[in-house]
Amino acid sequence: MSVMTIYERAPIGAMIAFRNSVPRPSEEDADALAAWKKGNGSGWLVRCTPPRSSIIWSVAGAITLLPGAFQMDLDAAIAARQAFPLDSDLSFEVVRRPVAGEVRVLQEYGAHSILLYLAPSMVDARRWVEESGHINIRLEEVCVEEICADVIEGRAA
Repeated sequence: MSVMTIYERAPIGAMIAFRNSVPRPSEEDADALAAWKKGNGSGWLVRCTPPRSSIIWSVAGAITLLPGAFQMDLDAAIAARQAFPLDSDLSFEVVRRPVAGEVRVLQEYGAHSILLYLAPSMVDARRWVEESGHINIRLEEVCVEEICADVIEGRAA
């Protein structure tokens, strides 16, 4: 599916795979393999940024993925994130959707929020927030109604 479909339909906290049409190079060609990995991989959907514009400037919208595991170190997490503009020509797929009972730990950034952690339970989410020391946090539990609405409205993959 396209990046726009992910932007419009995938829930924050979903695991998203992305790929280009280039075959994987051999392990011996380190430079080609590194370039290939930039266009092929997976990550947690942590942010959907809408397009913005003014009279003077314009910024395309994007989705942001976090590869690997969630971290308490925000600087390391920011460095690891990868943004894909809404006009990306890569192919995307929802690998895993958040399940009922999981809790999104979101940090507010002005009008937008970003997923810092997807906790298995509310107790774990509160513990993670306490240990991490992050501020401007909002906890959002994934509920059965959200999952049902995704299925009924055609957002479930």
